[in-house]
Amino acid sequence: MANSQSRSLSIGKLFVSGLVFEGVWLVCVLSPGVTVLAAVTLANLFLHLWLFDLQAAPGQRKSSVVRTLLWVALVALSGGAMDALLFHFGQFATSAEFRLLPLWLAFLWVNFSLALRFAFRFLQRNLWVAALFGATGGPLSYWVGAKINGDVILAQPVVATVLLLALLWAVYLPVLMACARSSVFSGSLVFRKAGFPQR
Repeated sequence: MANSQSRSLSIGKLFVSGLVFEGVWLVCVLSPGVTVLAAVTLANLFLHLWLFDLQAAPGQRKSSVVRTLLWVALVALSGGAMDALLFHFGQFATSAEFRLLPLWLAFLWVNFSLALRFAFRFLQRNLWVAALFGATGGPLSYWVGAKINGDVILAQPVVATVLLLALLWAVYLPVLMACARSSVFSGSLVFRKAGFPQR
């Protein structure tokens, strides 16, 4: 009974993680300003650390937090670099001034990294599913985000840009999920209780 309750609680937390990401994604795409984006992102980070890493045994909390922060850095930097290259080569265009990446998109990557680590952790189980998820969800997110944001334009023809994004994400997401399996990022007590395989 205790194990069943613990598993239900952990799954509930993963559901909260996914739900929060949907709301944060919309806030980032609407781009309300750096102050709001920074506040929302920090709040989201602390929420996830509290829900997952700080619930571990006292001796494991520090290492669990470090794993999450390393994961956030990996995803945010690699994903941000990929988007920066897409802007550089003209696949994305915007009238906003920026050096490498629009700030709202940079904040979005930080928040997405948290959703990947927690809400979308199931993608680690099957990298083919991760590839399919990336090939469909990645381009759709960019397309819808561009429509909502209004200041980001996908290169013409849009179909070609979407296909390029599908190819990139069909490779990028499984690679990330393979990295997530490593001992550098795995090992959270919460996930062991939830029945997720440890790599």
